[in-house]
Amino acid sequence: MSEVKDTLKEHPSLRILTMIVGMLITSIGVNGFLRPAGLLSGGATGISTAINYLTGMNIGFLTFVVNIPVFILGFIYLEKEFCILSLINMAIFSFLLGVTSDISQFISINDIILQAIYGGLLSGAGVGLVFRARASTGGTDIIAAILKVKKNIEIKDTAMAINAVIVFIGSFLFGLDLALYTLIDIFMNATAMNFVKDAMNSQKAVMVVSDKAEEISEIIMKKLVRGVTFLEAEGAYTHQKKKIIYTIVSTSEIPQIKEISLSCDNKAFISVNDITEVKGRGFKAKDL
Repeated sequence: MSEVKDTLKEHPSLRILTMIVGMLITSIGVNGFLRPAGLLSGGATGISTAINYLTGMNIGFLTFVVNIPVFILGFIYLEKEFCILSLINMAIFSFLLGVTSDISQFISINDIILQAIYGGLLSGAGVGLVFRARASTGGTDIIAAILKVKKNIEIKDTAMAINAVIVFIGSFLFGLDLALYTLIDIFMNATAMNFVKDAMNSQKAVMVVSDKAEEISEIIMKKLVRGVTFLEAEGAYTHQKKKIIYTIVSTSEIPQIKEISLSCDNKAFISVNDITEVKGRGFKAKDL
C-alpha cells in the first residue's frame, strides 16, 4: 500500500536502512552468485562486471565510473532529491560491491543454474527495496526512471531491454552458453525487482452491480474513505436501469468491499480488476 512508502518518507532512518539493506543484498547476489559463475548482472553493474572480467579492475571502482554520465542525465530530467539520494546510494553501492568482492568463498555453490536463479533473485530484490525507498543505485535505474517519467514505460520493461543488449554483447565476449545462462539471471532479477517494488502497494478497480447501490456506496465512503462513482447501466435482458458502483481501493481493502456489498445485497455482482497506476484523491502515483 502507499502507506508503506509514506512510512519510509516520514522516518528517514528507516528509509536509509532500507536502502543500505537493499544494496547489501544486491552486492551479495552479484559477488556471491553471479561473478563466481562468470555471469553478467543487469544494468551498470553488468557493464562493470564485464569490464572486470576483461581487465581485473575493482568492480566497485568500475561501477562508480560507469555511473558518472548517467547521473548527469538524471539531474537534468528527474527530481533533485531522487538524484541526490541515488548519487549517495551509488557511492555506497560501489563501496559494498568492493568490500564483498570475495564473499563467494563463503558460499559453496557450484551449480550455474542455481547461481543464475538465486543471484538474479537477490540482486533484483535488493534493487526493489531501494526503489521502495524512492531512490536507486544509479546506472540504468536512472535511465529507466527517466523513461517512466517521460514516456510512462514500466521500469521492468526498460531494464529487460537494456539487459538484453548487455547479454547480446556478452555473448560475443564470453560465449553463447554464458549469455543464455545470464538471461535466466536477468529474468529472475526483473521479476524479483518488480515484485518487491510493488509488494503491498497495488490497487484494484472494483465494480459492484446492485439494486442497493446507494446504501453500499454510502458505507464505502464512510468506512473506507474512498471515492465512489456511479455508472448508469441497463440490463440487456430485463432492460432495467441500474447503477454500477465504481471505486479504486488497495488490495487489502477488497475483503471489506465484498463484506459491505454482500451484507447489503446478497445478490450483488462484484468485479475486481488489476490496474497499473492510479492518481487522485486518496492515492499517490507510484514514484517509479
